[in-house]
Amino acid sequence: MNGSTHVDYLIVGAGPAGLQLAYFLDRAGRNYMVLESRERPGGFFEKFPRHDGLLSINKVHTGYTDRETQLRYDWNSLFCEDEEMAFTKYSKEYFPSARLYAKYLQDFAAKMGLRIRYKTRVADITRCHDGPNFEVADEDGMRYSCRALIMATGMWEPWEPNIPGIETTESYADMSIDPVDFENQRVLILGKGNSAFETANHLCGATRVTHVCSPNPLKLAWKSHYVGHLRAVNNDFLDTYLLKGQNSLLDANIDRIEKRDGEYVVDLTFSHAGGQKAQLAYDRVLVCTGFKWNHNMFPASCKPESTECGRLPKMTSAWESTNLPHLFYAGTLMQMRDKHKTMSNVLHGFRSNIKSLASILAARYEGRDWPSVALARDPGAISDKIISQVSRDSSIMLQPGFLADLIVVDNDKARYYETLNVDYLQESCFAESENYFVVTMEYGDTQDDVLAVNREPDPTRAYNDVYLHPRVRQYSRGQLVAEHHISESLENDWRTDAHCGSRSLIRKLGLHGQDDPTMFQHTVREQLVSFLEGQLAQQSYAMGAM
Repeated sequence: MNGSTHVDYLIVGAGPAGLQLAYFLDRAGRNYMVLESRERPGGFFEKFPRHDGLLSINKVHTGYTDRETQLRYDWNSLFCEDEEMAFTKYSKEYFPSARLYAKYLQDFAAKMGLRIRYKTRVADITRCHDGPNFEVADEDGMRYSCRALIMATGMWEPWEPNIPGIETTESYADMSIDPVDFENQRVLILGKGNSAFETANHLCGATRVTHVCSPNPLKLAWKSHYVGHLRAVNNDFLDTYLLKGQNSLLDANIDRIEKRDGEYVVDLTFSHAGGQKAQLAYDRVLVCTGFKWNHNMFPASCKPESTECGRLPKMTSAWESTNLPHLFYAGTLMQMRDKHKTMSNVLHGFRSNIKSLASILAARYEGRDWPSVALARDPGAISDKIISQVSRDSSIMLQPGFLADLIVVDNDKARYYETLNVDYLQESCFAESENYFVVTMEYGDTQDDVLAVNREPDPTRAYNDVYLHPRVRQYSRGQLVAEHHISESLENDWRTDAHCGSRSLIRKLGLHGQDDPTMFQHTVREQLVSFLEGQLAQQSYAMGAM
């Protein structure tokens, strides 16, 4: 097949990221197309995770009827106007099946009528200097020109550390997952992420000995707040290690792997033992060290910059390539901007990033203003909007400190903007405003045991709170002016009206020791109003003095 076609936006990849961006472009009436190498969407989830269990929660019963609030606890659904396309309609399992999720993505693409060309593998990409910005060729000779090229291909190629002999080992991508094949064997698993522990948990009932190894200490998601670290659902193996069940967790560099007489001889150097070395023998070595992005479709003359290890592309705060203008990234590739900090590596984070990216593309290529609503220049009205957002919005809650809402205030009015990347905001024309407020939700800092934190019961000392809570920062032309913390809430809801049964909960337990069950929420609002009154009054005084 030969021929050519032009679109304004060309998306490569029909996984959840490609579908989410296509949905936003479609509903905005944009000229776009998605290219997918497989015959249907979501092919990654037909194989991965290997043991079929998603780590993203699927909470069916939340007590809320508002769809936006439900999305705080539904980490698998794509944003859309059709509430029947919630993944909670597909499964009631808290950690659902990845194979079922592939079916959900296929149904989503069909029901939303997204423009996707399947069985279309990209073979070459050319950067143009006149006319369209990129020209893409597929393996059948069809050519596609576009103003903006968006890579939503994900990270599907296994990444392996540079260890002599690693080519003799087995990869997570194609190893056996039948425990019978590992009976009475000594097994070494390389990596300490969720794929490594998912594998260890699955096999340790069959193996004789299982060791999980990487150079650095294990990081736990419930402590770091980063879902890419080890999740509790995968940490059964830790019990068997700490309680001496013939399983071990090793912090060590693997120096060499050699296959001798049917077994693997592994030389290693322990990380915390003064350079102590050891040589251990195993029947199997499984490499579960994660994935990297594949950029082979880009020729040498049009190669996007990558991180030093090559696992991720480099990008600006607008998720645009640092060296190839008009090339953008969507999906798990976006994690380069907040790697190991927030949730851009998984759907419930990057779906909100993509919502922000859609607004960036609209501003850049369509001349559209960022979506916003007008508010009166009134501390009470602004406070009510902030409290509503931090109590129901999924994006700022699930991307803590990375995505924000913005309020720009001038002499007689305010405008409220949702879902901006904080770095992008501070590099954009918004940062030229004389007075603006940035609303985020963030965790506090602590060196204590996160399961035994001494709390400040006084909402006036919210800056000491460790749990996720809202922060409102005031800026003037990019410079921080003031900061206000809203005290943490047990149910992440600061509204003064009845919500999700919280009134009955407070009455039953007597949490505040007061007759008024919403005293805490009222105090939170009063403090926020007072903060805004003071800051807006200072602005008025400063402008009057000019």
